[in-house]
Amino acid sequence: MKPFSFIHTADLHLDSPFKGISEISSEISSDLTEATFNAFHQIIDLCIEKQVDFLLIVGDVYDGADRSLRAQLRFRDGLKRLSEAEIKAYVVHGNHDPLAGWSANLDWPRNVHIFGGESVEKVSFEKDGEEIAQIYGISFHKRDIKTNLALEYPEKTENGPFTIGMLHCNVGSDTGHDPYAPCTLENLISKKYDYWALGHIHKKTILNEDNPPIIYPGNPQGLNPKETGVRGCFLVKVDQKGDPSQEFIEVDSIRWFVKELSIDSLYTEQELITEIHNCIEKIREEAEGRSSVCRIILTGRGALHSSIALKGVLDDILKDLRENEEGEKQFVWIESIEDYTNPEINRKSLLERKDFIGDLLKLFEEFSHDENKMAELKESLDPLFTSPSGRKLLESRDDEHFRDLIKKAETLCLDKLIGGKFT
Repeated sequence: MKPFSFIHTADLHLDSPFKGISEISSEISSDLTEATFNAFHQIIDLCIEKQVDFLLIVGDVYDGADRSLRAQLRFRDGLKRLSEAEIKAYVVHGNHDPLAGWSANLDWPRNVHIFGGESVEKVSFEKDGEEIAQIYGISFHKRDIKTNLALEYPEKTENGPFTIGMLHCNVGSDTGHDPYAPCTLENLISKKYDYWALGHIHKKTILNEDNPPIIYPGNPQGLNPKETGVRGCFLVKVDQKGDPSQEFIEVDSIRWFVKELSIDSLYTEQELITEIHNCIEKIREEAEGRSSVCRIILTGRGALHSSIALKGVLDDILKDLRENEEGEKQFVWIESIEDYTNPEINRKSLLERKDFIGDLLKLFEEFSHDENKMAELKESLDPLFTSPSGRKLLESRDDEHFRDLIKKAETLCLDKLIGGKFT
């Protein structure tokens, strides 16, 4: 067979805002607004540079069902560039951008095939008049697809050409994402395809290395503090024997970081500010020429805790840091500074006390380490987290998050009851 190549991407989320970003200059705001588009343009450039045969886009092209006209026009323009380079594009829609959402009436380039949502479709790809690949796919016709779409894909035909499955789905149960189109790894392997191009999970994940490769490329542009590190897409090359090899290529234009900084050995506000500046410069180096957004988490115990806890102190430090980044071509924008520090404390001695303080710490210990107590706490707070405002403003309620909340509540109580430095 003739060798060929393609690029596999997913979860573009074009025109998606960066979550949690506030008080930014117009210049930095413009860079953040353009980030998803820049990542997409990088993918188009990569397709043309590598002279691939086609591009696979596996769901969530847009961030919402009623996608903006701006996002649709920019997407179409990118695909036009592919068409001019004689590169085909195959697109499925996912839970964020189901076919039932609003779409403008636009003329799409002739190289584009958008899979429908009624049933799994097959498209043949030909090169120099020879069929060298069959591509199967289905779009979400509505957002909440909870059925196993993988079961609808036919098995690869005997002696058939290289076969690709495009599927926006949730493989397995421990992914940290909503279970849209849930399926198992065994469901996919049983189809005997040569490559599964998946979408939905925002972290680059190789579920199966080969026979066949089953891959989530992750989103090409991180959008929040949970989406840190390198973001990109996969370049897949298929040789004359039909064996695929894949290479991950970075395309993100702005990179997210979350950095922890301990106050254990810091004693003054100036020392803290200096350490944060040092952290920023390390981030600038790690970002390799990109701008970045960072959340800094202060940890540890020390004398600085009481100063940090004063109203306005961290806000003033944050404002000063942001002002220093104004005008930087490669900026490091501090999204927030989170205070997880603790006062100097001999916790063991406090737990041994036979008074209210000792009883209070024992109660916090139970909530942190007893699963039944944790479940009771979650149940009692459920109305708060499930209210309309709670769903909008509060983070997820996993055990790790609850333990962080319990620890902060303990520190706050001890600060109020004892105050300052205590042993």
